[in-house]
Amino acid sequence: MLSVRLFWRMVCAGLLAGAPGLTAARRTATASAPDRIDVIAHIPLSGGPVTQLTAGAHWQKNYLYVDHGSNSPVAVLDVTNPAAPATAGELEVPKQEAGGTLSAVVGTAALMTSAAPAPMQQTAAETVSILSFAEPQHPTVARRFPGVTAMLKDSARDLIYLADSNSLWVLRVEPATDPQLDEEYAQYVLYDH
Repeated sequence: MLSVRLFWRMVCAGLLAGAPGLTAARRTATASAPDRIDVIAHIPLSGGPVTQLTAGAHWQKNYLYVDHGSNSPVAVLDVTNPAAPATAGELEVPKQEAGGTLSAVVGTAALMTSAAPAPMQQTAAETVSILSFAEPQHPTVARRFPGVTAMLKDSARDLIYLADSNSLWVLRVEPATDPQLDEEYAQYVLYDH
């Protein structure tokens, strides 16, 4: 019985002796992690330039609806795992609604608004850039995406989708952690809980 007590005292003493170093290492790692926007997936698309992206969910799965315009079906991608989007099918829009805007999708229901009376113009391609202000005196362009024809921000999942004429980019928004909040949480877990 004495050897068991001695063993546990040594384990506890080792943990207590190493704890300050572990806390300092965690603080250093947290403080150095900046806000980030990272590319987590890039997949090819067919059907020409994308005119609109719409997100929806159905039965614990997340979907991205990729609209190529009035003469094409809407491509459906399963983005439940945003790092590996997969084709889930296509939706044929009824002819009387062709050219409309797919405003919202929930499960097997969609909200389609009518097209403007004037002929729809081709979506103008834009360049989207990821900027870094980690050094405010010297901001930099981290990455550029030329030819973007559609963009959608999914704030609930911290994702941004960018589409050009032949591909889809999935970006993850990763805000930096708050070191003070991390310290308060560590204090709570270690001593107050």
